[in-house]
Amino acid sequence: MIKFAIRADGGSKIGMGHIMRTLVLAKELAKTNDVFYICKVNNPLSDKYKPGIDKIKAEGFDVICINENNILEELEKINADCLITDSYDVDENYFMQTKHLFYKTGYFDDMNLYYFDVDFIINQNINAEDFKYNVNNDTKLMLGCKYLMLREEFRNVLKKHTHKKVHNIMITVGGADPSNITGEILSWVKDLEYTFHVVIGPSFNSEYKLEKLRNEKVKLYYNADMYQIMKKCDMAISGCGSTLYELAVCGVPTIGIVIADNQKAIACRMHEKEIIINAGICNQLEKYSFTEHIENMSNNYNLRKNMSLKGSELIDNKGIGRILSIIESI
Repeated sequence: MIKFAIRADGGSKIGMGHIMRTLVLAKELAKTNDVFYICKVNNPLSDKYKPGIDKIKAEGFDVICINENNILEELEKINADCLITDSYDVDENYFMQTKHLFYKTGYFDDMNLYYFDVDFIINQNINAEDFKYNVNNDTKLMLGCKYLMLREEFRNVLKKHTHKKVHNIMITVGGADPSNITGEILSWVKDLEYTFHVVIGPSFNSEYKLEKLRNEKVKLYYNADMYQIMKKCDMAISGCGSTLYELAVCGVPTIGIVIADNQKAIACRMHEKEIIINAGICNQLEKYSFTEHIENMSNNYNLRKNMSLKGSELIDNKGIGRILSIIESI
């Protein structure tokens, strides 16, 4: 039995993406290994980190908390065989130091910013194979949608039927929404003739504003069952993080919004492959062009059907199995 430590954080500023994708791997590793998490904390503990810690504990994993200002010193005290990091709070020194502290190390990457002194890298994004990674000769690279780790409920999805008329549209921007993009979108679309199914992430800090917009055409979901909402909806408006891949698997035609820098290239590639319509960067959106995207997609049955088909063909359900085989062979 191997002892795995997973270092990841989630909260009001950075969202929940690092937590959610590592949990997919953690659950599979935990079937035959010992798995626990390492999370940064501030003093006093705030929404900067608390939602991530709460989610991990709710999924049944132990959490070791480390001081956000002394990460490497704190990691020296950790007893584990393998450290897997999913965080942007790293640099080349971090990878070199942790390589000496643990028997094996791995990293979830999106940006290819450093020389990575690790045993394996996982980049499951659609553009991952474009990167020329600077790594050791024996570093295992798991790149592209072939290694996409789907949550269990998304692994055997039935083919979606494309309706001639759009009735239900999902809105999801991620685990956090510090700029209240969700509220702005709702203010633009509230007069359109659709029912909007709005996902409220665990790190949202302006739910009270959204509650004022709730009515029979605007449904709000806390602790959302994402698969059930996707199954119900004819279209989606989504941030361009990991949710895009789940929408693709479910065959939901999507208007993508770039929420963070690491989503730009993903949105462009998904648009090129006609899996999404890339509406652009969130703080540059305009009401008229955005609602036009919605109406154009809604009124074009063949476009939606084609997007649904291409999305559902992008990913198989074997990514997590491929990753486990490689990690266990290192």
